[in-house]
Amino acid sequence: MEVEFDDEQTAMRIELGLAFGSVTASLLAPSRQISPGQAAAIEVSCASFNLGAGLIDGLCDGTPALGLELLRILQALDWAGATRDPWQVGRLRSILPTPLSTDPTADFTARIIETFLETLHVGYPGDEGARVRDRVGALSVEALEAERRSVQRSSEFAARDQMIACSRQTSVMPFQVIEQLATGAPAIASPTAGMLLGEAMWRIDDLVDLAQDAGDGALNSVLLDATSKPWSASAHDGVAALEEVITSDVIALTAVEAAERLEAGLAAASDGKADSKAGRLFLAFVHRYAQLAPTG
Repeated sequence: MEVEFDDEQTAMRIELGLAFGSVTASLLAPSRQISPGQAAAIEVSCASFNLGAGLIDGLCDGTPALGLELLRILQALDWAGATRDPWQVGRLRSILPTPLSTDPTADFTARIIETFLETLHVGYPGDEGARVRDRVGALSVEALEAERRSVQRSSEFAARDQMIACSRQTSVMPFQVIEQLATGAPAIASPTAGMLLGEAMWRIDDLVDLAQDAGDGALNSVLLDATSKPWSASAHDGVAALEEVITSDVIALTAVEAAERLEAGLAAASDGKADSKAGRLFLAFVHRYAQLAPTG
């Protein structure tokens, strides 16, 4: 498919989203005997899943109505069923309502979702791949539901610990999906390397997005940890929330937790790859995202 981006910065973000999914998969994948075609399909599946998750999150943050509608359509189409039995080519894009089909970001997101499903079935085909596809389907359904709840908050979702748990899921679940894809294992002992890396990136995400989330009233675990008053999406004071964060020690504590989870996740990565090229590339992406100068 041919895609034209608005500018080089947008194209670079797309490239980095794909590359980070691929690097994460390389870090988590065990050494195993599979065909080059299957390996390539799995790599593309991991890359497209990571990009798709980021695009859905961006759509939900930037245009919540469109994001929620896309999530509703995916649920109505039986997402778990799509991981069991492949869709016809273009099925998702063919049923998008006008507000989504005419939105360039939403339409591109739908293309990436379809690419993920197509390569999932190539990488794990037929009956022999069914268990992995089922597990990927179950995990990704949880991820989609967490994303929905993070945007469409209601009285069922008012307690601070519930909101923090949902915030964690939106970051951790994508890493668990990629880990499942990369390993092809029917079961992975917990806590997994993917889970630990996801928890590190959850904290890093919320630190990076702190000011923007405070202004938008978006779900952010750092704000939730520091804010003394009950949180409300409709009546938030971003400046007051940031003042509470700055006068607390939550930023330092969150940074320490992120570093600890990152170190543990790299150490737990399969085949001792924490010090490998994949481990170094993963850290390079983290440094770039967090705008930190690498050391050593």
